[in-house]
Amino acid sequence: MTSLRYTVRLDAPDRHLAEVSLRFAAQGATTDVTLPSWCPGSYLIRDYARFVRDLTATGDGKPLSVVKLDKATWRIHSAGVTELTVRYTLYGHDLTVRTNHIDDTHAFLHGPATFLYPPALRAAPIEVELMAPPDWSLTTAMAWGTERPGVLRAANIDELYDHPIHLGLSRQFNVPAKVPTRLVIWGERAPGGTFTESRLAEDLGAIVDDHVARMGEVPFPHYTFVLMLAHDAYGGLEHRGSSVNLFHPHFAASRKAYEGLLELLSHELFHAWNGKRIAPRPLLEFDYTREAYTPCLWVMEGLTSHYDRFALRSSQRITAKSFLEKILDDWTRLMATPGRAHQSLEASSFDAWIKLYKPDESNLNTTVSYYLKGGLAMVALDLHIRRRTEGARTLDDVLRLLWTRYGARGEPHPDDLQGVFEEATGLALGEVFDRQIRGTEDPELAEELRHVGLELRTSADPAQVADGAHAVWFGATVAGTKVTGVMDGSPAQVAGLSPGDELVALDGFRVTSEADLRNLAGARKPGDQVMVTVFRRHRLLAFPVVLAPAPPTRYEIVGLAGLADSGAAAARYTAWLGESHPGTQVLATITTTARWV
Repeated sequence: MTSLRYTVRLDAPDRHLAEVSLRFAAQGATTDVTLPSWCPGSYLIRDYARFVRDLTATGDGKPLSVVKLDKATWRIHSAGVTELTVRYTLYGHDLTVRTNHIDDTHAFLHGPATFLYPPALRAAPIEVELMAPPDWSLTTAMAWGTERPGVLRAANIDELYDHPIHLGLSRQFNVPAKVPTRLVIWGERAPGGTFTESRLAEDLGAIVDDHVARMGEVPFPHYTFVLMLAHDAYGGLEHRGSSVNLFHPHFAASRKAYEGLLELLSHELFHAWNGKRIAPRPLLEFDYTREAYTPCLWVMEGLTSHYDRFALRSSQRITAKSFLEKILDDWTRLMATPGRAHQSLEASSFDAWIKLYKPDESNLNTTVSYYLKGGLAMVALDLHIRRRTEGARTLDDVLRLLWTRYGARGEPHPDDLQGVFEEATGLALGEVFDRQIRGTEDPELAEELRHVGLELRTSADPAQVADGAHAVWFGATVAGTKVTGVMDGSPAQVAGLSPGDELVALDGFRVTSEADLRNLAGARKPGDQVMVTVFRRHRLLAFPVVLAPAPPTRYEIVGLAGLADSGAAAARYTAWLGESHPGTQVLATITTTARWV
């Protein structure tokens, strides 16, 4: 079979440019080349062709006519030509895990955003020659153990796209895991802090081993974590033998930040099983030109969102208390999302292309994240399975069945997974799926926590009710003085306020910040009417708002004693989190006052 031979020259990295050429055998009178419109693992049409400049083609050394057919496809008139060469310039200055970023310190090349290909030769073998500054090192799972730019090889375009390339000034750390693993870091860590890159590598080793032990099989010969450090940066994207991750340089400054980085890296690693190999048909046999619709992203991302942090606990990288704090933080964010009553996990999965990755002011009231609710639903379901089977089965059994039946065989799993969950656990789970997966009810987290001797309590933030004050509710999200969201059924919505309104005053007193609004409204009580003055499209308007009692703003997970089955509950807790029941301690506390007014 003819091959696709690429050359990537990085002669002008300070201008954020890469020069790419592609040589291959002509396909007839005309030959088409194209770039993907999206990339697996990130469900948004990104139109990577917008970064292409100055595309030309030659045939056997002679210039050829090129016509653009659509936003991402070029047609080359190749009659009588044996070999084609396509040359183009790429602009890359978008530092994310799914776009190219090129500067004088590195080049992160994301395959779908970099390599044009002829659709007729999607299965052809690949060679990529990299030409970069002499002091730059190479990181890609295609070239394990190779540190210098040179020639890379891939079996086909899909494999090339699934192996991102990082070139630049980076630091490499060996990860002490049972499968060969490395951590490569680009960007400078902020000085100070108690955590180090060496500690990070050591902890990653334990997490890798924990995921491998749970799954029972390693689907990759080696694994590479690429970590890029940059301010105001966050994200991760999974690949079959690697992941690319973005995090802020202050990860060593606090335990919370460090554990957040561990959770991100654990999440993307787990996708090597769940998401890259355990997946529905549209995400195993995908079309790069159009959306790949599935109702199953709650499995790919929800299940992964649960296990990314559960592995941190089962590998002893975080305490049980920290694990519960993370669950509670997610729960409070879910409770602050009115859209959870309007969109199921299956609908959220299907609409990811137009909802989750394209958020607008209405999302608060109309959508729910399959990451957020999906992860919490899996926590609750794991506890549900453990309780009903008296510990004989857990969510791990579901995961392993998904792997052995589908992922390990390269077979797509069905859209409806209720039968797989039931087979793995021996339980009838139709009610759970009807209400929490296909329906819009909340996960039964509070009920399941009680069966492991924990109580999820809600109350008002003490700061709201200090000195006899009342917890009142305005029902909007605010940034500075701008209303960014108005919750369905809230006093603000009933009064007619709208996202985009600029707050000016409350009862005649000037509002210059969100804190002013909180203080002025917080001095009143439920049922009081306040006059809110705003600018809307440069017009001064006033709205009477009747304040309502605030929803709970303080959440706690507390150990319970004296339950009728306290012995059994304590045993379930120990089996779940690997330590003795904590008694009547307050294990986690979150206040959500800052999330809305």
